[in-house]
Amino acid sequence: MPDAGQTVLYAVERGVARITLHRPERLNASNGELSRGLTEAFSAAAADPDVRVVLLSGAGRAFCSGADMQVLNELSDDPAMPNSGSASLRYDGLMHLAKPVVAAVHGACAGMGLALACSADVRIAAEDAFFIAPFARLGLCAEGGLAWLLPRLIGTGNAADLLLSARRMEAPEALAKGLVSQVLPNESFAEAAFAYAAIMAQNALASLAAIKAQLHDAEAQNFEQARAHSADLARATLAHPDFAEAMTARREKREPLFSPVKTAFAPPVSQA
Repeated sequence: MPDAGQTVLYAVERGVARITLHRPERLNASNGELSRGLTEAFSAAAADPDVRVVLLSGAGRAFCSGADMQVLNELSDDPAMPNSGSASLRYDGLMHLAKPVVAAVHGACAGMGLALACSADVRIAAEDAFFIAPFARLGLCAEGGLAWLLPRLIGTGNAADLLLSARRMEAPEALAKGLVSQVLPNESFAEAAFAYAAIMAQNALASLAAIKAQLHDAEAQNFEQARAHSADLARATLAHPDFAEAMTARREKREPLFSPVKTAFAPPVSQA
């Protein structure tokens, strides 16, 4: 992988790319260096045929506390200046990455950190995790696509509550409202998150990519369109070598050896 510096750590194990935000002294607050490191790490995971799943987490006491105050102070002094914190990172690239992304959230998940977590396919939380969208308190709009993401994850009313109140949502409430799919004990959280991602990584990447595409494409489809799309995908997956390998492995009572795949990390280019 290209050098991401110490702001982002990257390691691959058992088909899982472990990408760790690593500014613990700043509660992993987002700045340009961290954004560039994430772009490099996501790109490396996408292109690595040994990677099937991405596990995103934060070092230290938090997942990500949002934008670094230095970046916000710069923009406050000159709102017209380029955002030095974004470094052209597009979180929606995670949604279009063919490989599943699991966000393992502990401690603070705020602002742009919340947008990053919501762009993942699955969110799991430690007992001490909490979620804040502080934009209204800062005199800002909902950034990072959160006004689109949150209603689809927790419903329009719950999204309005979180965005307009700028209040803190604890892990049990996040689980009850569907923002996260699991809440796990703090003591074993890192190990449990990796174990979950490693189980997912045992599946066929072609299937993971197809299912992920179905889930995202369904947002713009009615049922008949989604059914027709799934029929086309079914024909493609039936013809894929991974299906034949899965059936052969079942007959031979062994683990399947699915095909490695290289993909890309980039959001689609607008055709407008």
